[in-house]
Amino acid sequence: MRFTLGDTALQDTTCELLALPVPEPGTLTAPAAAVDRAVGGRLSELARAEGFTGKQGTTLTLFAPDAPFRQVTLVGIGARPSPEALRRYAAVAVRRARDTHATRVALASGVDGPAVVEHVRAVVEGAGLGAYRFDRYRASDGTPAVEDATIIAAGGDRTSLGAALGLGEAAVQATCLARDLVNEPANVLTPTALADAARAVAEGGRMRCRIIELDEARTMGMGLFAAVAAASDQPAKFIVMEYEPGGSAGKKAGGRRVALVGKGITFDSGGLSIKTAGGMATMKGDMGGAAAVVGAMSGLRAYDVPVRVLGVAAATENMISGRAVKPGDIVRGLGGKTVEINNTDAEGRLVLADALAFAAREGATELIDLATLTGSCVIALGDHTAGLMGNDQALMDRILRAGAEAGEQIWQLPMYEEFLDAMRGDISDLKNSGGRQAGAERAAAFMGEFVGGTPWAHLDIAGPAFYDEKFAAPYISSGGTGFGVRTLLRYLQSPA
Repeated sequence: MRFTLGDTALQDTTCELLALPVPEPGTLTAPAAAVDRAVGGRLSELARAEGFTGKQGTTLTLFAPDAPFRQVTLVGIGARPSPEALRRYAAVAVRRARDTHATRVALASGVDGPAVVEHVRAVVEGAGLGAYRFDRYRASDGTPAVEDATIIAAGGDRTSLGAALGLGEAAVQATCLARDLVNEPANVLTPTALADAARAVAEGGRMRCRIIELDEARTMGMGLFAAVAAASDQPAKFIVMEYEPGGSAGKKAGGRRVALVGKGITFDSGGLSIKTAGGMATMKGDMGGAAAVVGAMSGLRAYDVPVRVLGVAAATENMISGRAVKPGDIVRGLGGKTVEINNTDAEGRLVLADALAFAAREGATELIDLATLTGSCVIALGDHTAGLMGNDQALMDRILRAGAEAGEQIWQLPMYEEFLDAMRGDISDLKNSGGRQAGAERAAAFMGEFVGGTPWAHLDIAGPAFYDEKFAAPYISSGGTGFGVRTLLRYLQSPA
């Protein structure tokens, strides 16, 4: 979808569908009232007749063959025009356009004043993400895609609005890349294919990219990563991407270096602690954390991120064969600690432990990992919310703030000493599973043993990274959601 800033009044905009956000109780704002006058008052008349109240997500459409726009759609945004309400409005409008085969849409940002820049950004994100479809393996149903979206803002200077539009577009592209990676079947998106995607992103973003093969990783001391990878016929890949800010942004970077670390299990059978058939159904998405890292790295140049960023993704399958790691095996990780693997389906924390230790050794001053890690986090927080844990409250506060700005739900969970006590081994330093109770927190406590003294935050995205039913937000599609990408970009754009 192509985005442009409109330079005409709403009522004079040429398009196939004109969308207007309307807050509760359904009273038309001044720009919408101008559109109503242009169509002879029919819009307000229809709204009264249909009892349109502006409740979030509700719509009302008037066909106007004699206007520059073929149809005008009112979309309710609820009590106040927050950025999140406008993301949802834009997604609803674009889906309405697709249902009516409209390929050119115009979207009003709906507000004037200081908030207009952030609202333009939100409208672009909602429209772009709402238009997403993963249909490369399906025969075409003949429905045309929405090709052009004009954003019409009331107030604000063109430079600031254009910058906001560009940031919104970059966020959409980065998130949709992550969605594509997760949605690819596991026979296509192998560790090698994920490494190739990272190389392509690095080339396009003028970054360095290094792929560490399994033998080298084993020689380096990544015994945990190697143990998980041992059973698969697909070669494991340890992906390292390095971003350096350019120009004036590079001079401001100082010594800060943020590492983004992603779990990249491209298919998880559970290993010898095998999953049920139903439990494996969505396990192509167990690399959602790595996909978020690659997606976020793809947006760094567009965001002109002013800090050095290290992107790390530990990519492998977790399979079953005669080479598979066995419950009871003891393996040494890159951080030097020994781990008794008492559950081979708790493999994500193993590959992340080596990845976090690697990033810390590479000089990262902040560590942020993302992983579809535990069912326990889904039980605790549901499908829409990621769990946040870590060892540095200031870092976690900044992530919570970035998530709120991005419209991605994140909730902090506690990190008590008792969680680590449950992960201590009887004949090893650690064990990789401490039972069902507080599973998300215990898994985080395990990983925290591999970060040294580096400030670290862990996002358990098992719930919101992949969805197979109707999601609450209309800009989230079924399948891979790209959760975390927009939070990371917001975080990296902001000063520490």
